[in-house]
Amino acid sequence: MLERGVTQIIDEALVQNVFGTDFQFRPGQREVVEAICNHYLQDPEGTIILDAPTGSGKSLIAMWSAHILKELGNRGYLVTSDLMLQDQYEEDFNKFKLNWPSVRGVDNYECDVNGLTFSLADCKMKGISYEAAENLTCWNTCGYLQARRRAKELPVALFNYSYYLIQRNYVEDKMIDQGKEIPFPKRDFVFFDEAHKVDNIVQGHFSPRIDRGTTKIFREVNRFVQKHGIDAAWVTENRIASIVDRLMREDDHQELMRLIGEFRGIAVVYRKVQGAALKQSKSRFKQTDVPKEWQTFFGRMDRLKDIWCKFDDYHDIIKELGNDAIVIKRSEVETQFLCLEEALMIEKFLQNKSGFKVFMSATLGDIRSFAKHTKMGNAKVIRMDNKFSYKKSPVVFINRHKLSFREREQNLPKVIKVLDKILDKHKGQSGIIHAGSYDFMNYINNQSKHRSNLITYDVAKERSGAIRNFNELDGKILVGPSLLEGLDLKDDKSRFQIFFKVPYPSLNDPLVKAKMSAFADWYDWKTGIAIQQGAGRSIRSKDDWAITYILDACFRSLINKQDFFPPSFKERIKTIY
Repeated sequence: MLERGVTQIIDEALVQNVFGTDFQFRPGQREVVEAICNHYLQDPEGTIILDAPTGSGKSLIAMWSAHILKELGNRGYLVTSDLMLQDQYEEDFNKFKLNWPSVRGVDNYECDVNGLTFSLADCKMKGISYEAAENLTCWNTCGYLQARRRAKELPVALFNYSYYLIQRNYVEDKMIDQGKEIPFPKRDFVFFDEAHKVDNIVQGHFSPRIDRGTTKIFREVNRFVQKHGIDAAWVTENRIASIVDRLMREDDHQELMRLIGEFRGIAVVYRKVQGAALKQSKSRFKQTDVPKEWQTFFGRMDRLKDIWCKFDDYHDIIKELGNDAIVIKRSEVETQFLCLEEALMIEKFLQNKSGFKVFMSATLGDIRSFAKHTKMGNAKVIRMDNKFSYKKSPVVFINRHKLSFREREQNLPKVIKVLDKILDKHKGQSGIIHAGSYDFMNYINNQSKHRSNLITYDVAKERSGAIRNFNELDGKILVGPSLLEGLDLKDDKSRFQIFFKVPYPSLNDPLVKAKMSAFADWYDWKTGIAIQQGAGRSIRSKDDWAITYILDACFRSLINKQDFFPPSFKERIKTIY
């Protein structure tokens, strides 16, 4: 395997035009690729943190490294944070003629038979296994099953975090329990893009939720069990409703852990119920002719299974960390159980489930803080130099008016005047305003004299429509609280961006409050990452430029905390008093 070295494989790929006849490495790319692959050869179970600035071509580094490791006889995954970035990777695969499959969650595929998403596909609702589905006439045209098949067969596959975590945890556990082959087992290497999000992603994925609808599902399942005389023990509706109700309102952490344990105990009973129902169904019906009532029942049992899987994992994590690690987030409709420390979750559900790991991001902030909060203290750190020229892209900090909670009311009219002067200066240009919240967005939209040029949105689900509208028009200004990520505004699409309010994590979030008390650096570290993310929306290439303005004087408390911003960012800051 080692007869061909990393350098030789790169040279061969360049001669063979694997990445196209016009391909040229950007400065520093080849060196990083070689460093990653050589580190793999030295430590096949190691971890790398790649701190690479915007425009350095992280995705291309991942693809080149994956190609080399594949040529050395290895298999692996590329993992990115969301569907939009998955789209970008897929475009690159096509551009570079890489025959690598991409798989998404089942709800991103439509069933050819019933026209519903694959979570409600005809075969799935009838309980047909993926293996048995190969015998169906629709197999060859099913987008999901074909993508899944190719991902199993080929040495490199692209997933998003959600799909990867499901496959590497819940699906793997299920397959092991059933004595079946794991569809996507641990492979030799994984590249994790947008690594600065990994704590939030893992927290969100493995934090259980419960609501009143849970009791309703139990009630409907129990009625079905009684109606069809399924030979299995079952739990009374009153007992279930009582446990769910207490889980949703209990504050004592010790009692919560006891209730979670009791709730997990019910799961054992219902697994027996599901097994008995499946046995009865197979004896009464052909696999392709399962009645709708039975299909619905199995769908509800799958929903309960998802809830229990998360409570199982959560219980084990809290048991290891202690009850003080419980953080409860309640709304009018549901209760979510969070964990104070994501590091153990990341280690258990992500790192231990992966081979050689490369975590990549342009905005990791302080690497020491990132490593501490993700349990990657032993990782090898690779930093790429920032090759961008920021002469035309200063960060103008107007250090006059704070928008802290106590001072915002008196200072908001003053900040609006500053905002309007900046917009006067950029008349006719497109740009974005990071509002900080919907309340601030609405204030700007109502009070600015430039309101006719502003594009806003009411709720998060309208964000994509607002962005699309903004991209179709010239000289408009996009305003919103959620524009820090997921925007690629090249050249004249955004020549300025304004931070109306420093994007501190919301103090209304119980998890934020708990982390502030437990970790002195966490709040500022997260804010620094958010600012860097937002500042990168308008500068997407080496020759691109945009002026960044920060209007909230609260920013001055972050400037002197040197570790939270890279030198290339700090050098750009020009303070106006």
